[in-house]
Amino acid sequence: MFKILQDALRARGMTYADLGAAMDLSEPTIKRIFATRDVKLSRLIQICDVLGVPLADVTDAAGRERPTATRLPTATEAGLASDPTLFYFYILLRDLRAQDYIARIFGLTDDQVFRIGMALERLGLAQVESGGRIQLLSHAPVQFRHDGPLMPLLKQVNLRFIAHSLSAPPDDTNLFFTVSRRMRPETAKLIRKDIEELTRKIAELARQDQLMTQEEDLQTYKVSGTWAAVDFAALFPRPEPEKPALETLSLTR
Repeated sequence: MFKILQDALRARGMTYADLGAAMDLSEPTIKRIFATRDVKLSRLIQICDVLGVPLADVTDAAGRERPTATRLPTATEAGLASDPTLFYFYILLRDLRAQDYIARIFGLTDDQVFRIGMALERLGLAQVESGGRIQLLSHAPVQFRHDGPLMPLLKQVNLRFIAHSLSAPPDDTNLFFTVSRRMRPETAKLIRKDIEELTRKIAELARQDQLMTQEEDLQTYKVSGTWAAVDFAALFPRPEPEKPALETLSLTR
């Protein structure tokens, strides 16, 4: 919805400052609304009124639109990879976690958080506002490079997550699964499409929950997996060859 509203702003030749003036709000406030994508319904209706776009049209258009993942510049990925805490902080901000919560779980001081915010600002990912609040410039989906500088960190995070899932007892929401079957490559392509559709469904259901649920009632869930042809000879180590039993040797002179 906010992307559609941004497009409407550009189509009318308006800036955030223009929109703020029409709503009697400051430009930083408007920037924060569009950066966090968190606003009361009454304010959202006011934005639509200023732009002359019915809210129903915006919601209909948003329901038809599928966001496409973008790639960060390689230099930006390298900047995030240079400091794991910086990368983790960025990921949690994208997950809409509160800045104070992120600082608490990492044991960061206000000064350390400010330096992280400035580092994200230099990378073109965020803006540090008055009071040290860090606002991401975009919440659009991001696809990291398979062979990029962040891949070692991504492997570590996902392997730790899978290990955690394996050790946790299954319940109504926690489930570990693994499936391997012999099939034609054409069938595998169909299954891949189904998996991609599932990820879109997860994103859409989460978006709806975030719009209608208080932050304290939300819980982050994660799914990690891979779908690919498998070579079991590469996965399963071969058993060590058995050593022959020592024979009793008769030594004669």
